[in-house]
Amino acid sequence: MIHLMICPNHLAYGGTQLSVRHWLPYLDRDKYRVTILAMGRGGLSESFESLWPVVYDDNNYPNIERHIAELKPDLIHFCVAGGPDLEYVSRAAKLAPVTETVMCPRPASNAAEVSGVTVISEYVKILQPPGQQVAITELPYDPNAYPTEASFDRAHFGIPEETLLVGSFGNHRAENAHFMKLVRDFDRPGVHFAIRSDMRYPYWRGRNRITVLRQRFSEAEKIAFFRLLDVFLYPTSNEAYGLVFLEAMAQKTPVVSYADSCIPGTVGPGGLLAARHDRRHLRAQLDRLLDDADLRQRIGAAGAQLVAERNDPQHIADQFDAFFSHALANAKRGRYSR
Repeated sequence: MIHLMICPNHLAYGGTQLSVRHWLPYLDRDKYRVTILAMGRGGLSESFESLWPVVYDDNNYPNIERHIAELKPDLIHFCVAGGPDLEYVSRAAKLAPVTETVMCPRPASNAAEVSGVTVISEYVKILQPPGQQVAITELPYDPNAYPTEASFDRAHFGIPEETLLVGSFGNHRAENAHFMKLVRDFDRPGVHFAIRSDMRYPYWRGRNRITVLRQRFSEAEKIAFFRLLDVFLYPTSNEAYGLVFLEAMAQKTPVVSYADSCIPGTVGPGGLLAARHDRRHLRAQLDRLLDDADLRQRIGAAGAQLVAERNDPQHIADQFDAFFSHALANAKRGRYSR
């Protein structure tokens, strides 16, 4: 049996941690024994601890050598942002075979020291230097990872009834402001907007058209929110994949965003995209969906089917199995990803 140690940083709610939480339960349990080494606790700690042994270190794994000596993993897998080499990966690679998933749109870090690199999209793959050997393991979507025992309606979120509902999530990219600018200039009746965000927005006009939800969502609330939406409007750019798109599409909610970075590949037939930073085009794509209930239904169904097939967690786990086997073979031959 292969002792696999997964290092997903802090066990907070994030794309890295949720991705691991979605595919790792499907990895062959007769072949792998899994231990989680995290930098610290977070909102997903309870979920991880219910499935695997979890050991906590601190920021940047200062005690990585001690944990390797005590746990004796056959293979260590890090989830990294990419870019500059990480000291803790270098230290670990001196003691055991190491692989990594590059979670952001950057070149792989520590490529000369690890036995395998995988990236989460074709877009991230093309950002790797010439000659870099990388696999692609797209983000999974596991519906079983989300609680379903609770049901939440519009009243729970304080959202008006009897309107078409366009929703979004706040982020720190500049394009997030395009959502609010569209709301302020929106002039058609019968449509309401809602956004879950910690950010503070200036309201020059249009305040009655939007509900800003500042409370943190549980996983069950997040999925319920997506199910309430007629359209998920998420203008963004420079995404490595976009788990939030999968979460919306899996609920048969059509997406509107920009045709930038990985987004056309991630969304596929599950949405309508506008040219990057073309807010008029963004509005036109939104209007197309708001005007046509049949189009919303067709695009929503196509997106859900795409996620169910392409992002099936068992399929992704099988890809990781092949990736880990290849990396262990590389380690035995003394080969590295670059």
